[in-house]
Amino acid sequence: MSMKSKIKSFFGPQRQYAVAGASNNPSKFGFKITNWYVGHDIPVIPINPKEKEILGQPVISNVSNVLESINRGEDLDAYHLSKADGLSISFLTPPHITVTTLKEIATNPNYQTLIKGLWFQPGSYNAEVLETADNIGLGEKVVHEDECILVRGEEGLYSANL
Repeated sequence: MSMKSKIKSFFGPQRQYAVAGASNNPSKFGFKITNWYVGHDIPVIPINPKEKEILGQPVISNVSNVLESINRGEDLDAYHLSKADGLSISFLTPPHITVTTLKEIATNPNYQTLIKGLWFQPGSYNAEVLETADNIGLGEKVVHEDECILVRGEEGLYSANL
């Protein structure tokens, strides 16, 4: 699958999005990318174990909670996950945290259908991250190669007709 088609399939009209490594620090990409979603009125959940709220969005401590709610068709906190067709995640975590999160995702029995896209932002991945994504069967859903959603996101929204 080409990077362009992976970027397109990352987006969808019923999709829920999450930012792993979301931040309240405006100089960090975890803030800028969360802000990109909020600014485009795209349903995004900031994931951060330490924060309570980022850009007015309630923070969820880990991706597993989000996946479990989508799997059960239940809302989570202020998020209407019962209508979501799946989850696309932007990663801004250091590579070792990204690997841990991928392994955590793979504990959900339906993760392969629930996860629609994994966007590894520059700095969030290394060879081990890509190998882990392949090993859990999500390699075809990975956007990386130094692609940044701040640069390529508009194209993805457009190609997905959003």
